[in-house]
Amino acid sequence: MATLVIANRDVPNYGKVVGHHAMAQEAIDLFFSNLNPDYFDLPLAEVERQRILALKTQEVRDMMALLAFLEACFKLDYVNRKQLKLKDGLSKTLIKLFNRKRNKARLMEDIIKSWQQQGFLSHQEYDRINNAFKLRHWIAHGQYWSPDRIRSHDFLEVAEFIEGLINSRAFVSDGIDLVGI
Repeated sequence: MATLVIANRDVPNYGKVVGHHAMAQEAIDLFFSNLNPDYFDLPLAEVERQRILALKTQEVRDMMALLAFLEACFKLDYVNRKQLKLKDGLSKTLIKLFNRKRNKARLMEDIIKSWQQQGFLSHQEYDRINNAFKLRHWIAHGQYWSPDRIRSHDFLEVAEFIEGLINSRAFVSDGIDLVGI
């Protein structure tokens, strides 16, 4: 058998990313407040502009972390179903895929499409996941090109969507807490 993907237990789960996001927002608000002497000589509008820019930058970073977490959930589920030799329909489909492609299976076109074909995702959910991973791709690789075809997202929207997927799906975990803090 090919070398399997092993979860890095140091990577933050959903709860840690959401908690970090809240903490970072508070820190940014405090940093760009009238309590910071570095900003006494700047106009209030400029301080606010810098605060909004810092919040947006942090939001994009935290969305990237959430989307990377969701990708890991699907990839680990794919490998765990093979390791555990599960017998349900989705597992059989993913095991056949694993036997053909090993760790070369594509996330959307192979793994997540299998979830949809087995009835675990609706067409609408598949499209939302696909759009979310287009956003992830843009954040990771293409901030130098215009995201005209990528729908605008905010952190809370992405977080709620991912939490819903994690809570409503039967991800096979190897003991890693997917949601908790």
